[in-house]
Amino acid sequence: MAKKFTITLGRECGAGATLIAQSLSKDLDIPYYDKDIFRMVSDRSGVLEEFFHVNNERPGNNLLYKLIKELNPKQQKPSLGKDIVSPDNLFRFQSELIKELADNETCMIIGRCSDYILRDHDNIVKVFVCGDPESKVRRMMSTFSLDRSAAIDRIKDTDKQRRKYYNYYTGKTWDAATNYDLCLNTGNMTIEEAAGIVKCYLSQKGYID
Repeated sequence: MAKKFTITLGRECGAGATLIAQSLSKDLDIPYYDKDIFRMVSDRSGVLEEFFHVNNERPGNNLLYKLIKELNPKQQKPSLGKDIVSPDNLFRFQSELIKELADNETCMIIGRCSDYILRDHDNIVKVFVCGDPESKVRRMMSTFSLDRSAAIDRIKDTDKQRRKYYNYYTGKTWDAATNYDLCLNTGNMTIEEAAGIVKCYLSQKGYID
């Protein structure tokens, strides 16, 4: 590696972001983090991992989070008080870990508003992975052995939840191209081609040789 960097991967359900991360992880020999962040945060905080899974990509209380941001905009530290398992506090636990990962190693982080959480960090490559409806449905059917109707429903519900979660915690629009450095439509390319585009970008920016 020419220098340390972090790739954040926002994604539509069924667009193949995890597959892209797996391909890049193998080619570049760097780790990627997705729901394993829950286990890591649980080990550090003492909060049961199940709480993070239950609240995965779910927005919290708007008024509470607004107040927290206004009172302590720079140091949104996790609380160890009675709100320890609130969605907002679980988000703060995750945010703290994501920042530490970016500070200490070259890695990829899937979802969890990581592009926004790391907005003040250097050497962040922000990627959004999308796809046309048909390609996403086919991938979900193949990956999870779903029938067509179930695949469509899961994509619709998951993307709705991700959009609400991202908009709530960032105040920005989840799938707006201006939030990202690269937007990849995997309906028009293979996973390998998408990973290759990311590597080309990394090379052009001097992150890899």
